[in-house]
Amino acid sequence: MRTLIPLILLTTFAFTEDYNINLKDPVFSQGIISTDQGGIISNSELRIQARHISYTNKIENGISIKKVVAEGDLLLEYNGRIFVGEKLEYDLLNKTGIMKKGRTSTEYWFVGGDEIELLPDGSFWISNAYLTTVEGQDSWWELSSSKISISENSVLSAKNIKISFFDFPIFWFPKISMDLKLIKDSPIRYKFIWDQVLKQKISMRYELYSTETFDLFGRFDYRFKRGPGAAIETDYHSLNERTHFQTKNYGAYDKVTPDEQGNKRFRLQGLLTHDSADEKTHVHMGYDRLSDDKMPQDFKSDNFELNTQKRTILWVNHHEDNTFTRFVFQPRINYFQSINQQLPLLSLDIRPFPLGNSGILFDNSFSAGYLNYVYSRSLAQELHSSRSGRCETQNRLYRHCSWGPVSFTPSVGFNGIFYSNSPHHHTAGQAVGSYGFNLSTRLIRSYPSLKHTLQPYFRFEGLTAPTSSNHKHYIFNIDDGYAQQNLFRPGLYQTFYPRRSALLPDVSLDLYTQIFLGPTAFHRTLPKLYMTTDFSYPSWTVSTDLIYNLQELLFDRANIRSAWTLSESLAFAIEFRHRSKYDWKKSDHDNYILDIARPIDELLHSPISDGRDTLLSRFQIRFTPLWTCHIETHHGWGRKNEPRYDSYEIKVATLLTGRWQLEFGYKYTPAIHEWVFPSLKLLSTQF
Repeated sequence: MRTLIPLILLTTFAFTEDYNINLKDPVFSQGIISTDQGGIISNSELRIQARHISYTNKIENGISIKKVVAEGDLLLEYNGRIFVGEKLEYDLLNKTGIMKKGRTSTEYWFVGGDEIELLPDGSFWISNAYLTTVEGQDSWWELSSSKISISENSVLSAKNIKISFFDFPIFWFPKISMDLKLIKDSPIRYKFIWDQVLKQKISMRYELYSTETFDLFGRFDYRFKRGPGAAIETDYHSLNERTHFQTKNYGAYDKVTPDEQGNKRFRLQGLLTHDSADEKTHVHMGYDRLSDDKMPQDFKSDNFELNTQKRTILWVNHHEDNTFTRFVFQPRINYFQSINQQLPLLSLDIRPFPLGNSGILFDNSFSAGYLNYVYSRSLAQELHSSRSGRCETQNRLYRHCSWGPVSFTPSVGFNGIFYSNSPHHHTAGQAVGSYGFNLSTRLIRSYPSLKHTLQPYFRFEGLTAPTSSNHKHYIFNIDDGYAQQNLFRPGLYQTFYPRRSALLPDVSLDLYTQIFLGPTAFHRTLPKLYMTTDFSYPSWTVSTDLIYNLQELLFDRANIRSAWTLSESLAFAIEFRHRSKYDWKKSDHDNYILDIARPIDELLHSPISDGRDTLLSRFQIRFTPLWTCHIETHHGWGRKNEPRYDSYEIKVATLLTGRWQLEFGYKYTPAIHEWVFPSLKLLSTQF
């Protein structure tokens, strides 16, 4: 009969308070029901499970008391989150509670502390708290704070954060705030590298603040060779995904750099892109401010590049059905760089339109701006900057004609440039006429074993004598250099595609030459022969780029590259590059104004003549799923006034338990001869 009394009371409590109370072998005394055999108390918002549970429902001094005390194998489900701890005291009337030595988790974090206070709105705060991504109780690293709060909307906030490795504090930052519901990746990313002297470092990246559109990160690096460094990084993306803005701001104290040169190094980068709602306007802005020109190399990091190309620029593109407009503003903010500043430059391209029913198309483009070519600080005393307003118009008429399989497109045009300043300190003008044609056909023949495509072509490009010689106006870029030109390019392009044969490769072959009419530096009409080829199998490819100099009877260029994947465990690539002293270092090898306007002897004694031979190779071997070997070699010779260059590097790598990666090997260069003794890396996720 004594056993039935508590059970009747349990049923009464469960009905009046809307709690499901299930206790094993309960004991009732003075308004308190308890058990040491385990039990559960729950409703739609709360679930308490523990080995030792007591439920109090009584009135003392006129005050109603309804609470739960639980400990031992304690598990609490609260506001959609699971907590574990040593002891819980929970007030059922006020819906508040205190958990001792509690711990909970999010998708990536484990959060806990000495005491967790549960609040009525579903939020809670933790005293003497820690955050870590290590699942076990004994974490080897953690972030700690005197207080961490998590709101009912799952926004985590903390102040005075310390980062510790094996209970040793290494870094501090003032505040962290993040929306846990928006985190799609680990908010803490860490990396430990013990490699060659310049690569020995500890790195950690942590999320300080997060919203649906904005993320703020902090980074700490310690390079054992150079010293500490820190970074602030931001990432903004609009809800409509049309605007993205990223920044990376890095500062370091470099104990290697002499004090007189300044041992405070920094790099500030930013990249903005925006597309309008109608997708007609695109904005791109990037900046890259450096403390010195060696900063990117001395503090090289693959995860700290925004693809700014080390320049500062703003450009805006806008297109309509018949026009394309571009605005460019490119200043120099690093005084060790030489750059053609555009302050600004505006260009307009008009869609080619027909002239009546003639079939002739009219192509027009215009540009105007202020240009200022400035040189680096080391060259400024020897070379003077060039500055001028510049306006240009390019106009071309062309018509496409077809006679059966033959295609013929003649063209004629005019280029005009006005400069507000010149080396002679007065205005200058430039006018050049252009003319040419493109004649080609395409022949196809199919055989049982292959398909053969033959495309003979004949191109002609002509320029009239410019009205102003190149020394009478500034040369800001390749578009300012003109000379009279009559250039023919006859060629033959072929492709071979095998049918149902794994023995024959796909082949492409382009054989052509350049024929110059009129005076040139070559002193002959046909100075060179050109050939490019590609042979490709699914797992093997060979490509060549050859230029034979008929005047000097040698190869100006002979580039041959082959890559072969023999199996999933073995692949290699080998490349030979030859450049004679007559193959000029030009950004555009199809522009021959330099070859026409300058004598060969003058070019041979300039930096654009740089003959050399290079042999490169790379091998990748996988012995087992966890063991790989990487071999890389570089051999160079034949460079004027420089000795032969040989270097090679052999690395063997294996993946240890977890995310530890071990590398060892040997590296040889003319300046370095060393064994790469255990290179130990600890990676979380990619930075």
